[in-house]
Amino acid sequence: MTAARVRTSVATVSLSGSLEDKVTAIAEAGFDGFEVFEPDFVSSALAPSELRSRATDLGLSIDLYQPFRDLDSVDHQQFLRNLERAERKFDLMQQLGCETMLVCSSPLPTAVCDDALLAEQLHELAERAHRRGLRIAYEALAWGAHVNTYRHAWRIVADADHPALGTCLDSFHILSRGDDPSGIRDIPGEKIFFLQLADAPRLSMDVLSWSRHHRNFPGQGNFDLAAFGAHVQAAGYTGPWSLEVFNDVFRQAAAGRTAIDAHRSLLHLQEEVGRRATGSESRGLALFAPPPRAPIDGVVSLRLAAGPGGTAELHTTLAHIGFQLVGRHRDHDLQLWRHGALTIAVDATPGTVWTAPGIPADLPALTQIGIRSGDPEAWARRARALEVPAREVDLPGAEHGPGSDVVRLKVTDATSLDLRGPASAVAWLSAFEIYPLPETRWLGTRPLLTGVDHIALAVPADSWDGVMLLLRSVFGMQPHEGLDVADAVGLIHSQALTLTGDPDAADPTVRILLNMVPGSVSGTADLPAPRRGGVGHIAFACADIFATAAAMRANGHVPLPISGNYYEDLCARFDLDSALLDRMRAEGILYDADDRGEFFHLFTQTVGADLFFEIVQRVGDYRGYGEANAAVRLAAQMHSQRRKSAVIA
Repeated sequence: MTAARVRTSVATVSLSGSLEDKVTAIAEAGFDGFEVFEPDFVSSALAPSELRSRATDLGLSIDLYQPFRDLDSVDHQQFLRNLERAERKFDLMQQLGCETMLVCSSPLPTAVCDDALLAEQLHELAERAHRRGLRIAYEALAWGAHVNTYRHAWRIVADADHPALGTCLDSFHILSRGDDPSGIRDIPGEKIFFLQLADAPRLSMDVLSWSRHHRNFPGQGNFDLAAFGAHVQAAGYTGPWSLEVFNDVFRQAAAGRTAIDAHRSLLHLQEEVGRRATGSESRGLALFAPPPRAPIDGVVSLRLAAGPGGTAELHTTLAHIGFQLVGRHRDHDLQLWRHGALTIAVDATPGTVWTAPGIPADLPALTQIGIRSGDPEAWARRARALEVPAREVDLPGAEHGPGSDVVRLKVTDATSLDLRGPASAVAWLSAFEIYPLPETRWLGTRPLLTGVDHIALAVPADSWDGVMLLLRSVFGMQPHEGLDVADAVGLIHSQALTLTGDPDAADPTVRILLNMVPGSVSGTADLPAPRRGGVGHIAFACADIFATAAAMRANGHVPLPISGNYYEDLCARFDLDSALLDRMRAEGILYDADDRGEFFHLFTQTVGADLFFEIVQRVGDYRGYGEANAAVRLAAQMHSQRRKSAVIA
């Protein structure tokens, strides 16, 4: 017999808008049901029968009514009043067609601290629910006065011993305390009445504030939800997998977009749980399993939109770092730049650059990242299974096989990621008129730039979590610990993600840095340059940064004016040779090191309001990005811009 698939659900508190808006968004995102968060219902104009009809029309079940707080009490008269309150909620649940109510452990000083009495009171509530054909799911709040762990909650439920009483497992309440979730396997699956899931970043704050403001969907935080889900699967739980997420950003974002991310997060989590759970542990439910990821060979091309007014400065900077203009598109205002195996297309077409009030008309931006893949169509199938739109781009002149030459996925509002098949390079180049090139020190010799080390993308705060989820779910990118980097104009939250592809490729690792900018992009017009529009840049790798810096200087590059104080500080922090420091100072090269290796890097000036380039050399197994130097880099770029503006004036 084929196992039933996992049913998906989400608490209405996880979305913004009216209850009507939330239910509609939940249905359109593909959920099977939802939890009614009591404050959402109380403030809604919908009568219980209307909400039930609305859910039925949309094909949704109402899976849980929550929360019922502070049931137990050492004051017997208060407990009796609480039972009467529960009876009124049972009336409501029957009108809604909802069978299960969530009861939380109490954080009040009047909470029962005697396990036997608490089990007796829960038994009484369960008996009243049972008469109505309803069930009670008891949950341990992480900040409960007496019951605050899932093991304790389960012991109370087991002692109460009533068929209408089970436990609710909430990943946040368990993992935020650092509890070991392996004990879930000891709970009979039929006594787990409900499962609530939430991810979260690792934060140092009281757990109540953490819970109320900073939960995320699976794949957007740092909890090991795959291991948690594997324990639940092994226990034999067969109910809905539901999301209960309190998040200040989600409460302000469009409900439709948030609901889509929420549903995708559950698909992603099921795949990750499936990787952890063995066949003998997977009891009861068939987990979602999308098509597998295909191998990749690293970043091979970039496309920069500069508009007609931003190309001159961009061309100058590209020439400084060793790229040469080698061709022009026959039909579009698109210039082709090459350095070794690296390709950059500069788009000078009007209207290709995002603008807003207060933003320069030509703001160069990275619009496409090309990654070589032997099977782009496999990525399209995987993306669509995870509900991510994938556009197939057929290039003229390509020898088409059964799949597409290029599959394009939109990562941010500004940037897409292209999976480029083997035939795409020749087909794409055939659309360009290629120039005859003179011999130069950059051509005919081994390229100084060996690949793309990493790419930093500016991501507005209101789309940060969605971008993070897309990169982790579709591509399997692994996040590093997030950082708050202080600079000259404030704090930047930065998150690095990496994807290792074909180990035989020249540069198999794709590294992406997400840098958060406040609010939405349209709200950044009043930020000081170069912060307007974001903090995006492209970092190229090299084998010898001093040789590369010398060649760049010969090509007209002027090193950034790095403060002398910085090099004095380096001398104090690291045991660097004075001659090495002098060479670094002369070329504007910055430095960092950890216990694995060293990191040398230099930067260009900003192009337009924000875009810039970085050249890096990794020594040993250094895995960072020189984050400690961000403030120094930005201060130097701002100083250089002010000096340039003064000369123009």
